[in-house]
Formats: sequence, C-alpha cells, structure tokens
Amino acid sequence: MKKFAVISLSLVAASAFATGYGPYVSIEAPSVQITALTSTAVANEATSGGEARQNLASNTGNVAIEKASLQAVAASSSLILNKADGYNAQATQSLASNVGNVGVEGLQVQLVAASNSAIMNVAGSNSKAVQNVSTNNGCQACN
Repeated sequence: MKKFAVISLSLVAASAFATGYGPYVSIEAPSVQITALTSTAVANEATSGGEARQNLASNTGNVAIEKASLQAVAASSSLILNKADGYNAQATQSLASNVGNVGVEGLQVQLVAASNSAIMNVAGSNSKAVQNVSTNNGCQACN
C-alpha cells in the first residue's frame, strides 16, 4: 500500500507541473532576500551557443508572494558582470527582481545599492545579454 501511495503522489505532482496550474512556490510569510558583496566579483558568462542564468535576491518562474517581501543587493567595491559572447550566446542576470509569473500580494521593496562598484551587461557579436536590476519582468524566456 505504501508503494501505491508514493506512486499516486508522484503522479499527482507530475501532472500539476505538466499542466502549469498554480504557483510552484508559495511564500506565505514575510520574505527577505539579501545578497551583500564586499570586494567581490560575481560573473555570469555564456560563450558560443551557451546559456547562463544568474539570480541574486530574485524570484523567477511561478511564484506567489502573499506577504511583505524585501529583495536587496548591496555591493561595495565589487563587480557584477553579465556577459554573452560568441555566436548565439545568451546570458540573463537578475538583481533584486521578479522574473516570470510572479504574483505579489503584499508590500514589495526591491533595492540595488552599489558603492564604488560596477554593474555591467555586455553582449558580443551575435549574442544577447539581458539584465534586470530592481525590476518586474513578466517574460522569463525573453533573453
């Protein structure tokens, strides 16, 4: 009987993902996401047909935020780089952002603060780099 229950539960979970119903992540309490960088380099790079995605203090995909939410990235003397270089390379980087099907029901604060730092987005020939900084972007596949 235990095997049947596990298999049934697996099938229900798989069908929920396959049909796209409901949020995959539901945040029902106040949420705090903070990334703090000091004298640090954070690099997201895709080359020649590759794809790279990086999220700092961000929500992506199907997420329901039902209470107050704080998303913050603080950088001091740091480099935050998003780079796509080479044919068909695609790089996406999100800082304190909501990307995709993210529903926000409560107070939302999104903050990126940088001091003596560089936040760079670079696309080479025949490539695409997308960077979200303290934004809401409904298109997760737009890179």
